[in-house]
Amino acid sequence: MRAYRLVLLLCLLAPAATAQVPDSEPAPDRQKAPEPPAERGARWRTSWFPYLTGGANDGPVLTFRVRHWQAAEYEARTTHTAAFNADAGIAPEGSRFVSASFKAPGLWDGWRLAAQAILERQARYGYFGLGNETTYDKNADSDAVPFPYRVRRTRYRAAVELTRRVRGPLQVALLAEFVHARFTSLPGPSAFVADFPVGELKQDDFSGRLALIYDTRDNEFNTHKGVLLEAGTQVGSGGDGYTREYVVLRGYLPVREGTTVAARIAGSGIGGTPSLDARFALPGWEKPIATFGGEPSHRGLKYGRFTGRGTLFGNLEVRHDLLPFGDLGAVTLLAFVDAGRVFEQESFSLTTEHMKVGGGGGVAVRVLRSSIFTFNLAGGPDGFNFSVGSGWMF
Repeated sequence: MRAYRLVLLLCLLAPAATAQVPDSEPAPDRQKAPEPPAERGARWRTSWFPYLTGGANDGPVLTFRVRHWQAAEYEARTTHTAAFNADAGIAPEGSRFVSASFKAPGLWDGWRLAAQAILERQARYGYFGLGNETTYDKNADSDAVPFPYRVRRTRYRAAVELTRRVRGPLQVALLAEFVHARFTSLPGPSAFVADFPVGELKQDDFSGRLALIYDTRDNEFNTHKGVLLEAGTQVGSGGDGYTREYVVLRGYLPVREGTTVAARIAGSGIGGTPSLDARFALPGWEKPIATFGGEPSHRGLKYGRFTGRGTLFGNLEVRHDLLPFGDLGAVTLLAFVDAGRVFEQESFSLTTEHMKVGGGGGVAVRVLRSSIFTFNLAGGPDGFNFSVGSGWMF
């Protein structure tokens, strides 16, 4: 364990994003207009580095990445026009994953592509039952009942998303996705075994999602101002078949130099009979949002704390650069409030009743223009919870 902590420290000190600073280029010919980066033949580069990301209830995940990518112009909204990533990670309690992805936000004018294949095993995923009123007894763990609220989740996921710019900040995105999920009980009685006495659940889910995107953010890697609104509908084959509608609204406002207020509100409702795995995530644009609980949705709760066919949640965050270093990075202080709930038997509704509210603070370390690590300590209905994230929460 001491060696694991030493490796984590080295990850924080490593120059993970050093290769993301574009090479300086000679001034263009005054009689010739500059060409787009891809046409000019910007050099593709390969880099490799360790980094930290958040785990699902079993500590931070130590990850290694190999990346082949093409830098974007300095003024671009993204740091790269396209990138191939291969990642592999492991956590202290045995969770692990391998993934390959390709993202091209600026390779083709008016189009962007995101594709991913991932194999992951989450050894301590949370399962507390279905619905918004499930209980949690932090003293329930014992030798006879070591994992009362845990389940092993193994997932194989493949997804391809194509986005087309319609006009200005308005875009339309189409996602095709396949997920194979297997939930397996851990030794001893648990909430999962109470709901699924066989102790194992296997589910396949083919789904498609269409979303409208309205994006006015100043940039995508360290946003200070603007709005990102997405509204989508999804059809899936998991369970006995289901449909989902969802909306996610994000807003960013700079209140002074180095200080940004960020807010997000999200809502989703599912009709039909969805799979259990489909309840654990929103099919967000270019990145799913794990719900409900954990660093992606509520930092005061554990991953999977509340599970339902619908969810409603919001996040308010203040980010203040305590030690700004320009494009070299920053050390940022965070203060936040997270709140939300799920709907299982009842229909989705816009309400503040029975919301699970939590809040806290943290520190973010930004390296150069894109690598961001966050460390959060939050209090919620179940007590205190520590989480680690790679990138801003939203």
